[in-house]
Amino acid sequence: MPAASSPEQFRMGLMDHLRELRKRLFYCALAVFVGAVACYNYAGEIFAVLCEPFFQAFPNSPLIGTAPAEAWFLKLKVSIFAGIFLVSPILFYQLWRFVSPGLYRSERRQVVPFVILSTLLFGCGAYFCYSTVLPLSLSFFFEEFRSIGVTPTIRLSDHLSMSLTTIVGFGAVFELPLLAFFLARAGAITHHTLLHYFRHAIVAIFVVAAILTPPDVLSQVLMAGPLVLLYVISIGVALIAGRRESDLAPTV
Repeated sequence: MPAASSPEQFRMGLMDHLRELRKRLFYCALAVFVGAVACYNYAGEIFAVLCEPFFQAFPNSPLIGTAPAEAWFLKLKVSIFAGIFLVSPILFYQLWRFVSPGLYRSERRQVVPFVILSTLLFGCGAYFCYSTVLPLSLSFFFEEFRSIGVTPTIRLSDHLSMSLTTIVGFGAVFELPLLAFFLARAGAITHHTLLHYFRHAIVAIFVVAAILTPPDVLSQVLMAGPLVLLYVISIGVALIAGRRESDLAPTV
């Protein structure tokens, strides 16, 4: 008979998983909506912060709007973006609630460390992008304009889309060690698996970096470098999670 704390007692059918997923996604969407409403009045200030790397890299180059409703849509996008960061602990808590039935009872009590760690990783990835990747990428783009003798005039929507996609992308990929933990706990991977596919992972990391970053080599390397480090950390996390699984497994 499985131990009282075994995940076996919390197995769910496919429809139960889908209903649970729908519920958690609803709570996430509701939290983001509330966060976006709370941030809407500060969208101008937040947009000014997002524009700082641009104006440092593109001196004397204005950002322009080309559609009547563009400023309003811009404020909505910025509000949603800021709302995601504002309520990110709630989003990670909902993720925990979704995966927690597959964990042991002692592990399900670690919700606070999980939420704090996942929020910190997400914030670190976003800050690394904002403080390092975006300035260097934008400087590279400006030099390309100058090399052909063109004075750039960039659309608001183009700059905002690039910035938000890159910042959120960096925040998401910094969650790799946590993903490795849950996959290792589920038995989907082990540290041996990650070691075996290390070379394949390097190629995949550079492909992901090329997709999530602006089309320049510098940005791709700046994303791929931390990702490789995170992959190495994930190997250690998978090793620890695998040992923890063996220690907690009920004996017959």
